[in-house]
Amino acid sequence: MLPFVEHTRRFSPLSPRGRGAGGEGAADHAIPPTNASVELRAPHAIAVLVVAVLLAYANAFGAAWQFDDFAILLVHPATQSLAGWWDALPGIRPLLKLSYALTRELGGGVIAVHATNIAIHALNACLLWAVWRRWLPALAPSLRRPGIAALLAALLFALHPAATEAVTYASGRSISLAATFGLASLLADEYAREKPSRRLLAWAAPLLFALALGVRETSVVIAALPLLRAWVTGQPLRAELWRLRGHAVVLAFAAAAALATPGYHVFFGVSLGTRDIAAQAMGQLLAHGYLLTRPLLGFTNIDPDLSVPDAWSSTLTACAVLLAMLVAAMFAARRRQPWLAFAIGWYLLQLAPANSLLPRLDLANDRHLYLALAGPMLALACVLVRATAGRRGLATAASLALCATFAFATVQRNADYRSETALWQATVRDSPHKSRAWLNLGYAHRLAGDLPRAAAAYRCALLLDPDNAQAAIDLDLIAPGDVTPASCPSDG
Repeated sequence: MLPFVEHTRRFSPLSPRGRGAGGEGAADHAIPPTNASVELRAPHAIAVLVVAVLLAYANAFGAAWQFDDFAILLVHPATQSLAGWWDALPGIRPLLKLSYALTRELGGGVIAVHATNIAIHALNACLLWAVWRRWLPALAPSLRRPGIAALLAALLFALHPAATEAVTYASGRSISLAATFGLASLLADEYAREKPSRRLLAWAAPLLFALALGVRETSVVIAALPLLRAWVTGQPLRAELWRLRGHAVVLAFAAAAALATPGYHVFFGVSLGTRDIAAQAMGQLLAHGYLLTRPLLGFTNIDPDLSVPDAWSSTLTACAVLLAMLVAAMFAARRRQPWLAFAIGWYLLQLAPANSLLPRLDLANDRHLYLALAGPMLALACVLVRATAGRRGLATAASLALCATFAFATVQRNADYRSETALWQATVRDSPHKSRAWLNLGYAHRLAGDLPRAAAAYRCALLLDPDNAQAAIDLDLIAPGDVTPASCPSDG
């Protein structure tokens, strides 16, 4: 494979608007990037990313089945065999279920499922690097080492502990596999731009976009990312819209397919009936505040204790201010730091389908942050590379320290997935007032044969939520007529 060499204005058609001599943002061109030192061979970069993922997720291969895995992977007919998958058509997320059915047909069990998830994550890191190294020269024209920044951004994404729920949790594959096809679509679009004479390439991106939608419908935002890039770099949006006409055709067919699929009628019906628009707005303000201050900073939780507020509060005000500041920063950075505006826009776009107008039963989950992580990690990499320009030793030390911190946190989090009991003990530690977390801990203790601890957890679930019918049923199964005073064990 030919070496990738950084050089100035490789993507001059996408140079940011108004960045000429004396124009606004001229400072971005005051120090042009050089090619004096950075020459990255693609095989080396890919090897770094793959090895990093394998090291960080080495203790995830043997993770246990968790939470929704039992219903989705061990019971649902569409995931048990190719014949079962075929009989279940038409259904929602058909390509996701096909991936599980293929694993089962090939004789794979829990280790094979997790190994596949880890391989998907490694592939996503490589695809992200391939996209960033093409986009960064236009997004950050003054950055001296865009190749290094692209690799560091992909590496931080690969190692961030918030990704574990989409990787180590088997059912999280819907997020990571959809990201694979989405990122591949972006990369295919880049190849089509570089070789416009090859007309077949023009349809590769829409086809991969269609596959992403077949895994998870929230992939719809992938089509908006080229528009976001055009906006921050000052390119005509009308021309970009015309380039995306193939994606528009795919969206039209996808909408027609969803309307013809009974499963989606139920899916959206349940969603729209979950809460009204005012409650959804308050709930999602709280959700965004949680995502920005917890999993994005490395504090993971598979079942966060979030509930729809009954009324406006100071907490909601703080969340609204935080989100408004983020949006304002995106617009403010557009001219002088387009890379920062793009990173923020990427983050917000990726979260929009699951964390905006369409209600979900859970206000927020760490796994929905998966591909959104790429935006903040890109910004972090650019800041680090810019701050340490000309100081190679400091740059290397800071990058290694940050990657090691993320990797250590990921290894620690993966250890929680070694058993159901370990995961739910970690969850009740972080969500001690959530009845469902205690219910699931009770179930985990029950499967492990520890009935006294199971009963204690069920009693705690009922203390926190007397209407938790499942906890009452499960407690009666293992301790009929139990009258022990309810309490919540502090140690889980």
